[in-house]
Amino acid sequence: MRYDQRMPASAASDATARGAGSVRAALLAGFAVVFAMWLLWGYQLVRSLIQIERQVTTVHDSYVRGEQTLSKVRTNVLLGSIYLRDALIDRAAARRDAYRAELTRLRTEVDELLGSYVPEVSSPEDRDHWARLQGGLADYWASRDLAFTAPDDAAALLRNRVVPKRDTVLQILDQLSALQNVANDRRQMEISLLYRQVRTRLLTMGAVTLVVALLVAVRASRHVSGLQREIDRQRRIERDNREDLERLSARLVDVQEQERRSLARELHDEVGQALTAVKMDIGIALRTEVEPRVRTALEEARDLSENALRSVRDMSQLLHPSALDDFGLPATLTTYLRTFSHRTSIRAQLAETLETRLAPDIEVAVYRIVQEALSNVARHSGATACTVSLNSGRGVLRLVIEDNGRGIGPVATRLTSGRGLGLIGMRERAQALGGTFTIRERDGGGTIVAVTLPLDVAATESPAGDDTMRRAG
Repeated sequence: MRYDQRMPASAASDATARGAGSVRAALLAGFAVVFAMWLLWGYQLVRSLIQIERQVTTVHDSYVRGEQTLSKVRTNVLLGSIYLRDALIDRAAARRDAYRAELTRLRTEVDELLGSYVPEVSSPEDRDHWARLQGGLADYWASRDLAFTAPDDAAALLRNRVVPKRDTVLQILDQLSALQNVANDRRQMEISLLYRQVRTRLLTMGAVTLVVALLVAVRASRHVSGLQREIDRQRRIERDNREDLERLSARLVDVQEQERRSLARELHDEVGQALTAVKMDIGIALRTEVEPRVRTALEEARDLSENALRSVRDMSQLLHPSALDDFGLPATLTTYLRTFSHRTSIRAQLAETLETRLAPDIEVAVYRIVQEALSNVARHSGATACTVSLNSGRGVLRLVIEDNGRGIGPVATRLTSGRGLGLIGMRERAQALGGTFTIRERDGGGTIVAVTLPLDVAATESPAGDDTMRRAG
């Protein structure tokens, strides 16, 4: 036997449970790492996109505001030139004051607009050009005031001073517009570079995440494969242990039957014959003339020997009926059912039977299963009648035992929980011969025990199985 080299079934089950727990822990840890990496990657992606969007928005707003400022200044300067020309053409004093008020309003708008925008300019070069624009605008507005104070020389003043100042301002505006375009192009390039950097960083993080995920998957796969190999090894050990236990169980049943057969033979041949001889000697003594007191004692001794002989015969039949070896299974079952009915008052009959002899192993197994099943009927079912059916076909022997008792609820519970030793014994006997054992509720109340045994396997392989069990023992 190989039990000293194997892990017990409970230890194997614990190892399997620990292996399953380790698999779950490994998978959870791997998925947690991968999920954390993807979360970090997604966070960096969202953060980078938000940063780029902010920069794009800032650049766009700055460019739009600069263009609007330049457009407003250009518009006000041109309007100022028009108003100044109209004021010089129109000699009415009231009209000149209105033109002067409009020019003042245009100057005020330009000064306020430049005062709010220029401090936000960050480039030193742009700031210098905006400062030049402010200086040019101051000269332009000053030349406008001179035109109003010297109306006689207004045309020459307009031609010699106002128009050049206006052209200077327009040139500065053109330069600022060009600088705005250049700055916008530069910022667009910076944004494009930032996009490339973010894309590179995100691709790098994604690649690292995928590598980490792959490593985790490989590690988890190797760990799972190792655990699976360990589980397979434990299953093989459990299977081998189960096979050894089945062989041991079959061997124990065989040894038990041999001991019962030997004990039954000893009771029948030794004790039974001795009691028969005692009974005969008492009978001889009773045929002689003896005193009444002695005759009474002899008659009591004869009755005691008769009862003892009957008990010995019953015990011998229960241990191993000689009729099973001499007359076969059907005749033995018929006799046993008759005795069972007489002993328990439960009507029992053999509803269907066979006419042929079976292999000794099958006959013994069927007889013992019937014994145990009827014992359960007598002790647990509360039945008043039961039937036993025995038939064969297609190389299979079918045994069915039915009763009209209360059912199998508690009995089935004991069977499934492992404490119904009688039911387990019946199942082990059936499985030892390659058969099946089932127990279920009967329609209308009661219990049905069904056993199927392969006739060819039991008849041809049983001796080899005995030799194997003897070698294993």
